[in-house]
Amino acid sequence: MNNEKQIFTDKEAAAYLRISTVTLWRMRRKGKISFRRSASKLVYTQSDLDDYLESTKRNAFAVAGGVQ
Repeated sequence: MNNEKQIFTDKEAAAYLRISTVTLWRMRRKGKISFRRSASKLVYTQSDLDDYLESTKRNAFAVAGGVQ
């Protein structure tokens, strides 16, 4: 397994999350997605993006309203 962290640009992060770059900007602005500043560029690690995805995960049972 590769121990290097994968780094994503805005475009790459948006593609990874399957959202637009505008939506990525909005989520970043709201503090929902972590990022880092490298020189004058904003970058995201795969763990930042995976943490965001995990935070938006919903339990299918809860969403469906449970069994009646």
